Amino acid sequence: MTKTFFLGLGGQKCGSSWIQAYLARQPGSDFGRLGEYQAWEHRLGGVFARYRAPEPSLLGKLRARTKVALGAPEPAAHLRWRLQSDEAAYFDYFAGLLTQPGVTRTGDITPSYSALPAEVLSHLRDGFSTRGITVKVLFSMRDPVDRLRSHLRMEMEKGRRAESAENDAPLAAFYATPEAEARTRYDLTLDAIEAVFAPEDRFVTPFETLFTANGIVDLSRFAGVPVDPQAGMRAVNSRAKGSGVSEGLEAEIARHYAPVYRAVARRLPQVAEVWPSARFALNSAT
Repeated sequence: MTKTFFLGLGGQKCGSSWIQAYLARQPGSDFGRLGEYQAWEHRLGGVFARYRAPEPSLLGKLRARTKVALGAPEPAAHLRWRLQSDEAAYFDYFAGLLTQPGVTRTGDITPSYSALPAEVLSHLRDGFSTRGITVKVLFSMRDPVDRLRSHLRMEMEKGRRAESAENDAPLAAFYATPEAEARTRYDLTLDAIEAVFAPEDRFVTPFETLFTANGIVDLSRFAGVPVDPQAGMRAVNSRAKGSGVSEGLEAEIARHYAPVYRAVARRLPQVAEVWPSARFALNSAT
């Protein structure tokens, strides 16, 4: 019986929580203790350094061990720190889930993994392969302008950027920042995926078609799970995009990320239709 680990690379604000929830509730799935494990991206530094889990105190470690010994779940913060600190523990954790009777499917779907380079993706693939586990990769991409708007709203809600009632000014100041760039370079993510995973082991989709009947069928077939036609009606961890953006700023952002639009359109020509801002970046041959 094939054992499969699903590696979700996001993108951020592109339906990764929905994908995780859809797969996790299927018969034969156990995605473990956390929604997002955030085990690898902190090594990249920069905007991802904040994902490094602090080491628990000696008392915290003792309490965690005691809880596990008594049959309780390992505290989430302790588990994340442990998996970050010990590569073998990461692979063994998911391999352990797959040893349970009837469990054939697990995974780690973490949006900021979209920045992981090919070397790390290869390391993850090989680490599971040595344990007899197949790795399949998932990547959803949203219209960059819409993604950035949703991303900015999240940054404001989390207190990392100041709230503002203005429409264009906050987005204009945000869209080319390292934080925004790191999560919008779908072209780099696609290059890394294709360097490591065979076509049959990668699922790449526009966010805008993911929740349609055809999108749900495509995901279900890729993952080998029953089709749930009602799934597209369920919002998981959704966040409003916030106020509108002027056409001038939309065009400015699209042109800034033109290499992204062109790279995605070469693989998925439908984005020319389903990404509203694509008209500003794809007005020449791709």
